[in-house]
Amino acid sequence: MKAGILYPHSKAHPGLTAEYLAGLKSSLKQQQLDNDITIVSESIGLGGSEKEVYEKAEKLLVWEDVDLIIAYIDLRVLPLLEPLLYSSGKLVLVVNPGANYPNNWVPQPNILFLTLQHAFLCSLTGALPVINENEKAVVATTFYDCGYLHSAAMVKGYLQKGGKIGFNYVNNQRYDANFNTKELVDHLTAEDKTENLLCIFDEMPASLFYECLNASDVAARSHLFVSPMMLQPKALEKMADGFKFSIQGYLPWHASSENEANNLFVNSLRSQQKEPGIFSLLGWETALILGQITQHCKDHQADGAKIAEILASTKIESPRGELKLDPHTNYFISPVIKCSINNNTNKIELEQMEIPLQAWTAFTEMPCEGVSSGWTNTYLCY
Repeated sequence: MKAGILYPHSKAHPGLTAEYLAGLKSSLKQQQLDNDITIVSESIGLGGSEKEVYEKAEKLLVWEDVDLIIAYIDLRVLPLLEPLLYSSGKLVLVVNPGANYPNNWVPQPNILFLTLQHAFLCSLTGALPVINENEKAVVATTFYDCGYLHSAAMVKGYLQKGGKIGFNYVNNQRYDANFNTKELVDHLTAEDKTENLLCIFDEMPASLFYECLNASDVAARSHLFVSPMMLQPKALEKMADGFKFSIQGYLPWHASSENEANNLFVNSLRSQQKEPGIFSLLGWETALILGQITQHCKDHQADGAKIAEILASTKIESPRGELKLDPHTNYFISPVIKCSINNNTNKIELEQMEIPLQAWTAFTEMPCEGVSSGWTNTYLCY
């Protein structure tokens, strides 16, 4: 089988592609498939140029004659590609962190989605706060992060519980020593009843945000409800002495999860002196899906719709737990992890939860109303 990969670059996460491919290759080797699957790859820069992505996808399909495409791209560039991808009939696996979600969840039969479910997890996080009557929260995010729908998902989760938004703080500063949260702290000082903060930050600005907020007078009464990237190790690296505020949120995966598939993943990466992470996880899971295709779809490797049909009845043991394809959306879904960090502690409490099917269904049935815009480049690539 010949698989084509469209891969992005990222200044914020320069190891993204290398980590993704390390996870993919390690999983193929572990499954003894490294000689059965040929990989052909094309760079798409930050993934934000529809024309460039289209040309690279066309090259893989027409000139390289790949059996399927793995596209590490965001949803906002996908509409231009869909006619090409649909007409090819071949399987397309769209991979990304899942910070966006589609306006229309009705899937094309040959296009599947493997994500970290970030928008969905933000929706779950937005529903966490205990809301009193007329209670208002503050939304805190960055200029980059608010260009994706995971922020809208968290806010909707909060509003549906009866909460209100009293202030929007969007940080547009450089991520350096001059980073500060003065505008936010000034507002929280004036509004002494505001305790809930809905926070959406990538891991680098998250670390700076935590540090600044922790040094403020409002820290001890603040409760943070955070996006998945704010629970990554690099985001929490300054937590050694404990934060004055509490933190809650959801993760798609944690390295400490105790299951056989995760132990295999973690040990495989570490045996190569590589630390497992979310990007290598996506690569590992991509290879698990390829393994299922080689095992169950030998006679249909160029028929994307048939492969999707077969995969919908297949369960994959992933490091996250059971990974299964939702046939109503063509998204792979998995268990989630609820994370809590209490005030003045450096201990993360993790609660593994089964696939929250009811919440997932409600999330996918929630329409994206009104006009929405944002970045076209793949999330985390800036």
